[in-house]
Amino acid sequence: MINSSRFFSVGFALVLVLSVLAWFMYSPERVLEKYQLKSTLKQLNKEQINQVLNAYVGESFWRLNIEQIHADLVKLDWIYQAEVARKWPDTLQVKVIEQIPVAKWGENALLNQNGDVFYPHNIEKFAEYAVLYGEDAEAKKMLQKLAIFQQKFNELDWVIRQVDKRVDKGWMIYFVSNQNMIVGREDWQHQLDRFIKAYPKVKKEVRNNAQTYDLRYSNGFVIKRKNNLKGYKG
Repeated sequence: MINSSRFFSVGFALVLVLSVLAWFMYSPERVLEKYQLKSTLKQLNKEQINQVLNAYVGESFWRLNIEQIHADLVKLDWIYQAEVARKWPDTLQVKVIEQIPVAKWGENALLNQNGDVFYPHNIEKFAEYAVLYGEDAEAKKMLQKLAIFQQKFNELDWVIRQVDKRVDKGWMIYFVSNQNMIVGREDWQHQLDRFIKAYPKVKKEVRNNAQTYDLRYSNGFVIKRKNNLKGYKG
């Protein structure tokens, strides 16, 4: 026969121990003592992250506003994503993913690999990146077009410096060679393929004096020469 009083004593002791342990673990008096950054930074200055996180050191460990800390971090220039988590008994663990710039967006912004626009305070060291101009809502499509255009022109060893979205929904493409090209929005892939196939047949003298290639013609393309010289139809 089970001794009920003994069972009660053991059960009570167990509850008491668990209660004390729970109080010890989850006491509101427990504070955040430190944080750990689990990421390697390339663009972001670690001091910027320190300024954000230091503001929370000393606060109640269990009452920390994790969502607010996350929001404060992703406001920083170069942070694309952030993960924030408590690590018992007194530590905050932080992981961040930085933006990866692949192109300039206008004069003051950059595009990441997903076509998202972001605005670092200083983008001077990205002056050599291709620059795109268009509406922010079209940034991702513009980046996709840049990739397609550049892949096409790799066949000619041409490097794109800038792409503008035209009012007529076509594109103005500028190359590092200081030449440029107008591409119409209708059947643009055919226009590019036709030009790349025909270009090697254009006379060297015409190539050397070419300024603008206008591909918006159903039966070919027009080459406008430098110094307002007469155009050439290919």
